[in-house]
Amino acid sequence: MLVSVASVTSCSKEPEMKAVDKGKKASTTPKPKGIPLDAKNNLTAIRNGQYVNLGWQLDLTKGGIKRIDILRNATGKKKQMTTVAKLQPNATGYTDCLPNANAHWYWIQLVKDEGPPDIAGPVRVEMDKAGTAGYVKQEDKYKIRITRNDDTVTLKWDFPEDEYAGIIIVRSPRPAAEPFSKIGKKGGTVAAVRTLARKSEHTDVLTHPNFDYWYWVRITLKSGAVIYKGPIKAEYGNQ
Repeated sequence: MLVSVASVTSCSKEPEMKAVDKGKKASTTPKPKGIPLDAKNNLTAIRNGQYVNLGWQLDLTKGGIKRIDILRNATGKKKQMTTVAKLQPNATGYTDCLPNANAHWYWIQLVKDEGPPDIAGPVRVEMDKAGTAGYVKQEDKYKIRITRNDDTVTLKWDFPEDEYAGIIIVRSPRPAAEPFSKIGKKGGTVAAVRTLARKSEHTDVLTHPNFDYWYWVRITLKSGAVIYKGPIKAEYGNQ
């Protein structure tokens, strides 16, 4: 039985992250299983400037699917894939908004109630020969102010009216390539804030006063869109 049709839209610019957040050791993390693209399973991607219309039909007769993730990267390799949307299991369409004119690759990941996820793809969209003139940066709508003294950092954010599924702000004393896949790991990032409040503030007590710190924000909307901001360096004085 094929899933029913649903479609949502997103636009994001983000740091790269892996397809599956690894909260456990690498040896115990289930690896995604490939879904062959054939008569029962198909995935299409059509680019129109900054926007990409994705559509898929996947054989879900085995059931047990709790979420569909849209993954993307600019290399076509199965690593450092960015999660750009987290959708309901009945979704079969999504409109993504690219951060630049480069070529990109997409995967559909089926997150199951039990066992490793299944993954279909990739499909490629060509670069936009017209360039990035007129491209929007949706993350600019999500305002956050980060100021510090020697011992603490004040985070103050004011996001647009919307329905939020989750907001997380992480920090690190050094720039990180995959800040959201390394939360709590040795040498990784620390979760400073987890919230549903679109407008609030938080005082973050620093582990090592006087060190430099960088912050990243991941915003997940109930529509499924995932938006990223950062890295943002905590600076003394006003921003």
